[in-house]
Amino acid sequence: MEKTNLLADPWEVLGVAREAGDEQIRAAYLRKLKQFPPDRNPAEFEQVRDAYELLRDRRQRFRYFLFSTDPLAPLDSVFGSVSSKRNFVGPEPWLEVLKEK
Repeated sequence: MEKTNLLADPWEVLGVAREAGDEQIRAAYLRKLKQFPPDRNPAEFEQVRDAYELLRDRRQRFRYFLFSTDPLAPLDSVFGSVSSKRNFVGPEPWLEVLKEK
């Protein structure tokens, strides 16, 4: 099994949003490599490398997201502030659909 025992959140380590794509993650990784080269900052480099290894592949990123959350936490805490406000429009649209048949 892969290493998933990071002390810090991999998105925070690389300084990217959770919605970041592959190119943004790679660019952030390259920036962090310049900031923390392995010969000068080995501990920080290792943390950056581990974070990138988790986030570089879309499937692996999703797997980490699924298994790093608390299974007993409420579902809305997993998805953060995603809100889908539904406006009540009444029965008219449904009645129109039924009349079409």
